[in-house]
Amino acid sequence: MKMSKIEKKSTLGSALLILLLAFAIVGIAVFLILNPGILGNLIAIAIIAIIVIVVIVVIIYIAMALLALPYYVHKGETYQTGATYDLDDVKPVKEKDSEKKE
Repeated sequence: MKMSKIEKKSTLGSALLILLLAFAIVGIAVFLILNPGILGNLIAIAIIAIIVIVVIVVIIYIAMALLALPYYVHKGETYQTGATYDLDDVKPVKEKDSEKKE
């Protein structure tokens, strides 16, 4: 029976990085609480950025719709002619698996 070799690596670096990230988040939160003017400016910038992103998405959507128009004009409309859809032409379907042969 062959034994596999198991290795173990330290996760100290990852743990320290997570701890540093937690301290940074707490530090930023305390800084923003002590300086409410900066928080208001950041919120205003975020709102403006969201509005700009929405406007850009709408402009792209309108441009795509306008660019698609010539394709659909050239493609045209397809429809069937000379076909009748009378209910008297409908035939019953017999299923082979679910019904017994008579």
